[in-house]
Amino acid sequence: MTERRSRIVVRDEFGPVLQAAMPECEIETEAGRTLLLVAVRDQAELFGLLDRLRNLGAEIVGFSLDE
Repeated sequence: MTERRSRIVVRDEFGPVLQAAMPECEIETEAGRTLLLVAVRDQAELFGLLDRLRNLGAEIVGFSLDE
């Protein structure tokens, strides 16, 4: 199965605790937002990741999936 890179932008900057909750992501913080880069294999894995972000209280403000 082919992995696809996704970019998720959330409002506010993730601190160390939230970063630790997302170990599969490359995380960059800047100017009041956090960028998460992660490879996903399928839609179920992507939805699981988005659910986890929601449960952590993150507000998603942008998303893209590389083709």
